[in-house]
Amino acid sequence: MLYHRFLSELTSRKPVRTVTSAQIADALDIDPTQVRKDFGAIGILGMGRVGFDVCEVCRAIRVVLGFDQNHNAILIGTGHLGGALLAYSGFARYGLEIVAAFDNDDRRIGSRVAGHTVKPMRAMTPFIKSRKIRLAILTTPVTVSQKLTDRLVTVGVKAIWNFTPTRLTVPPGVLVRNEHISIGLSEIAYHLRH
Repeated sequence: MLYHRFLSELTSRKPVRTVTSAQIADALDIDPTQVRKDFGAIGILGMGRVGFDVCEVCRAIRVVLGFDQNHNAILIGTGHLGGALLAYSGFARYGLEIVAAFDNDDRRIGSRVAGHTVKPMRAMTPFIKSRKIRLAILTTPVTVSQKLTDRLVTVGVKAIWNFTPTRLTVPPGVLVRNEHISIGLSEIAYHLRH
C-alpha cells in the first residue's frame, strides 16, 4: 500500500514513466533491496539502469490488493463522521463504493447525505441479503456497535471497517479494521507534550 500511495502521489505531481528502487527506498526510508524483493514477489521486474515502469507497478499492486475490483459497502451511522465518509470521493480509486447509508435517528432517515438517501435500520438486513453486501462501515455509538456487528455477521458481512471507539468481537473468517481516532489523537498529544 505504501508503494502504491507513493507512486500515485509521485505521478500526480508530474508525469513519470519510470522510477528506481533507490528512489522509492529513499522516499519511504527502506532498503532498495527490499523494494526489489517486494516487487519481484508480485511479478514485477525492473529494467537494468532504468528502474520500474510506474504504470506497470501501479497496475500490479492494484490487482494484488484487489483495487481493480468493485467492493460495495454500506455505512451505518450518518452523523458527522459518517457524513464525511459518505462525501469522500477518494474511495473509488481503491474499488470501494458506498451503496447505501443507514441510521436509526428519525431526523436523519429519508434525508440526503452526500447523495445518499438515509435508510432506516429495519431495511438493512434485506438490503444486505439482496445486494450480497460483504463490507460494512460502522460510525455508530459504542452502545450499539457490538449488537450491530453481530447482526451484520449473521447476514453474511465478511469485513467491518470500525470507526467506533470500541473493540468488536467477530467469529473467525470476519475481518475488523479498527480506526481509533482517539488513539491517533493521544499519539499527537503525547508528541506535542514531549
